[in-house]
Amino acid sequence: MIDKIKKTIHENNLIEWGDRIIVAISGGPDSVCLLHNLYQLREEYNLELYGAHLNHNFRGIDAQVDAQYVANLCEELNILCFIKSMDVPQYAKEKGLSSEEAGRILRYEFFDEIAEQVGANKIAVAHNENDQAETVLMRLLRGTGLQGLTAIHINRGRIIRPLLGVDRKSIEEYCEKYQLSPRIDKTNLESIYKRNKIRLELIPYLEEHYNPNIIENLVRTAEILKEDFDFIEEQSREIYSGLMTNQNEFSLTLPLEAIRNLHPAIKSRVIRLAAEQLLGRQEILEYKHVQNVLDLVEKGATGKKTALPLGLIAKISYENLCFTTEAEESRAYEYELPLEDFLYLEELDGTFEARVFERNQTQEISRDKYCKCFDYDQIKNTLNVRNRREGDKFYPLGLTGSKKLKDFFIDYKIDRDERERMPLVCDGNEIMWVVGLRISEKYKITDKTTRILEVTFNRGDSE
Repeated sequence: MIDKIKKTIHENNLIEWGDRIIVAISGGPDSVCLLHNLYQLREEYNLELYGAHLNHNFRGIDAQVDAQYVANLCEELNILCFIKSMDVPQYAKEKGLSSEEAGRILRYEFFDEIAEQVGANKIAVAHNENDQAETVLMRLLRGTGLQGLTAIHINRGRIIRPLLGVDRKSIEEYCEKYQLSPRIDKTNLESIYKRNKIRLELIPYLEEHYNPNIIENLVRTAEILKEDFDFIEEQSREIYSGLMTNQNEFSLTLPLEAIRNLHPAIKSRVIRLAAEQLLGRQEILEYKHVQNVLDLVEKGATGKKTALPLGLIAKISYENLCFTTEAEESRAYEYELPLEDFLYLEELDGTFEARVFERNQTQEISRDKYCKCFDYDQIKNTLNVRNRREGDKFYPLGLTGSKKLKDFFIDYKIDRDERERMPLVCDGNEIMWVVGLRISEKYKITDKTTRILEVTFNRGDSE
């Protein structure tokens, strides 16, 4: 198996020398197998591995035992492990989400939080070949387009899936061979979720009555369709770049006649790319939203418009299709941050506190996402707190070089209206900390640090 995983890593450029990788570990066979394999590859790739386990609080004492198993496994492998318990059922109820979607959202928020703390650049999750086949079937039954049938991608952003080409049987045999004794989630053996029914009922039925190689064939289908999808997507982006004009952070324009002359497959993708560019998120528009925009294009009546998700508006202006975010920009704010005192921000209903102390006065640096420490000797200008400005750049901890703040927010999937309110702690114009997300590489604590600046943000009830 290790050779197969190495081949997958090499062919898809999943891992590079010196990567710092968060490994998502549920305690089940898939994630335990993933951790064990990456552990065996750590010296060959000079990897720094970190375990991450989220207790969803669905399964009472069994979930607690899972967490203990993960902690023990990581301790045996001498891997730093982060374990967190969250009330996923309550979150799902508050947000009106399914338990699966709520769990997915909170898991990846947890992984991002750990990545910020340790400076990790990859997050490895344990989806396998069977998961891929189940996803293709599930989306086919629900109804989807070409992109949906490409199913689970082997990498997306900093998420990597080294086991996607390995079947579940091989994973179970691997765990048995190395006596890893993974935990078994009994709910996976019950037909209580749609995916479980597909796994336990539909696929076995198809294997027995239609095609014993159904899993392999579904995976191959997804791979073929992804090649087609990638080609069409590449062509669409080139065409979109040539059409898009008058673009700024809040609006862009496309010529009506040019859109009308596009092939339908390209036309719908151009609409989706416009939404993606303005909102900084993929897969925002559903089929019905795209059709509403295309109806506007065909009619071409100036002044007509349609509302799209997340405050986006598509409207006709003479010979152009315009996309705009109509929400008003938040009022710009900037305040000097005093030392050894409190700063209250009405815009956030929150308070900042800053203090300076000698390095030898502390034994441990805070890991709280709202309390960060900086090398005070690197600060050259007046400390201040403000919201973002056009053209802001940032040096995220753990990365080399600067990154546009807008791109940083897009990577973290921060909604546009939230970006306007996000506080930034700055040294003059230099961003030191995007509060709640990440500090700057330029102000991190090092062995040469003699004085430490600690900044704490306490959120008000409205947060």
